[in-house]
Amino acid sequence: MGSDGIAEPDWDLEQLEVILEDRASWQLVIAGPGAGKSAVACRRVADLVDEGVPASRILVVSFTRTAVAELRDRIVSYSTAGDRARGVRISTIDSHAWSLRVGFDDEPLPNLMRDGDYDLSIQRTVELFRSRDPLLLDFMGLIEHLIIDEAQDVVGLRVELVVEMLRSLSHTCGVTIFADPVQAIYGFTTDHKDVNESGVSLLERLPADCPRPFLKRDLKNNHRVKDDTLLDLFVRTRTEIELSEQSQGYLARVQKTIRDMSRQDFSVKSFDSLVDFLDRPFDGSMLVLFRRRAEALVASSYCSAARVKHRLRMSGLPIVVRPWLGWLLGETVKAILSREEFDELWEYRASVCSTPFLGEDREACWGLLHRLAAGSRSQSVDLVHLRNVVARSRPPVELCYPELGSAGPILGTIHASKGREADTVFLMIPLYTNGENAVEDSTDTAAIFEEGRVYYVGVTRARKMLVTAGKSPTRVGYLRSSRIYRRLGETKAQFEVGRDGDIDKLAHLGWSNTLGIQHILAAHADQPVQVEALAVPEEGYSLRLTLEHEGPDGGTRVSDIGQMSAAFQGELRELWSKIDTGGCLKPATAIEHLYLIAVGTVGLDEHERGAVRTPFSQSALALAPVVKGFPMIQFFSRRRSRYSR
Repeated sequence: MGSDGIAEPDWDLEQLEVILEDRASWQLVIAGPGAGKSAVACRRVADLVDEGVPASRILVVSFTRTAVAELRDRIVSYSTAGDRARGVRISTIDSHAWSLRVGFDDEPLPNLMRDGDYDLSIQRTVELFRSRDPLLLDFMGLIEHLIIDEAQDVVGLRVELVVEMLRSLSHTCGVTIFADPVQAIYGFTTDHKDVNESGVSLLERLPADCPRPFLKRDLKNNHRVKDDTLLDLFVRTRTEIELSEQSQGYLARVQKTIRDMSRQDFSVKSFDSLVDFLDRPFDGSMLVLFRRRAEALVASSYCSAARVKHRLRMSGLPIVVRPWLGWLLGETVKAILSREEFDELWEYRASVCSTPFLGEDREACWGLLHRLAAGSRSQSVDLVHLRNVVARSRPPVELCYPELGSAGPILGTIHASKGREADTVFLMIPLYTNGENAVEDSTDTAAIFEEGRVYYVGVTRARKMLVTAGKSPTRVGYLRSSRIYRRLGETKAQFEVGRDGDIDKLAHLGWSNTLGIQHILAAHADQPVQVEALAVPEEGYSLRLTLEHEGPDGGTRVSDIGQMSAAFQGELRELWSKIDTGGCLKPATAIEHLYLIAVGTVGLDEHERGAVRTPFSQSALALAPVVKGFPMIQFFSRRRSRYSR
């Protein structure tokens, strides 16, 4: 039993060998789905802390942000040290590289990190290691145990970084690496295009470049699934992938194995039929998994139109900090907040509007703030530090939603589901006719075999039941940013809305009615509602988000609640250029069928505070809308002389 009363797994012999191995050993653990890899990693860390290894000298490198909070909570539950075990350092590779650069690089850093900047940051961190920076090496020498997860998916620059980290460790530092070659799905294909940057994985580089040999161990038993049919499916699919020697017909064989052995197989010919299937009560959790972002996006659009509750998890979506934080502290300009002041403020803000606090535990929220930004006085929070933490491009995962949406099945891509599981998995397997499967028909055998591994990852997310369905792929196009669009005739196209950066987080905080907008957003923080984006000629045709809501007098009102970003409007112009090749069209002034899918907290850095009104220029925290949709963009004829882009 864990320290917080959570029952531990019944460890098998293979798991115990990994957990109890000498702290200075270097282990390479091959663990398939359901083998209890995360539980074993957390138990090993908990044991190290309980044996006296300082928590701050243990580094766990996780592949995804979502896993970070889960790993920390499980380590604490397993350790007799309790909250002291929270000091274990857990981060993604990207975040760890950024932290090292902040601490040891004398070169100037960008004010705001974007996804592309992380590769530059990793490259610079690798250079610091190779230059043998003494302070960096001294810091790495303090680490007493390093755990790396999902080694098969660490590719490219990230491999170089991890290899340099391994070379910099002291001779007494232990290492535990977890991997599964059959789940390697990040080397060649992605969830939105057929071919991506290729590269040798960390798992492949270890034999030649690792400074010490590894003790190899295997976790073979599946502890997640009790259903014999599902277990047999996992084994047969894995065997097909491991033993295949030729790519010809390989994907067809993998698909046939999956569909023949799934509990149910549906012939889904349209997204309407998928919505009908999802619009029913289900026992337990459900993942609805697609091969491409486009399929997940279109399915989400159909669900939203039919008012079927669902959540969305795929690449490119914004990180959303929970709204209780912005609602609680958005109008607070204090530098230090005591526990008593926190409780009083919570009660007051809940009396004004309680919606952002629904489902939140006040005690847990205080504990989280105190862990992230403890003040110098006992039982206080340093709000200056907290504001800086929230203003980061990637705020602490504990503050964020794991996916967009609050309830219902989770729709997403197989790639984004890596490391996740559910009682029921509904797996959409593309149906291809001759000449339609770009991967199977290609000569790139590595990409073909990876495609089979992608299906295997999707299958093995199921705990109790796998449901499969087949549907012909949705034909879409991609803008330079990988934003999805779909042409529908000569003058219409669907256009992806809701990517990271689509909303201007500052615009609505500079309007005269900004406090009123905060109240409207707070009142709509619990469930999706339809909104529109309207072009405002007086504001240079900026797209304002409008929401129809009930006013204080009970009447219906329409209010502006936010604004689409200049970057979004630039991409809308890129779509325009693709549709209007003759220079004789103009887009409609309204974008309909958008949904306010969430309300999030935004943090403002020092530069951004000067562009907004008080009190947000001082509090640096506020609420902002989060929208999504795959709306139709209609283009109309125009006279070139009267309207120009």
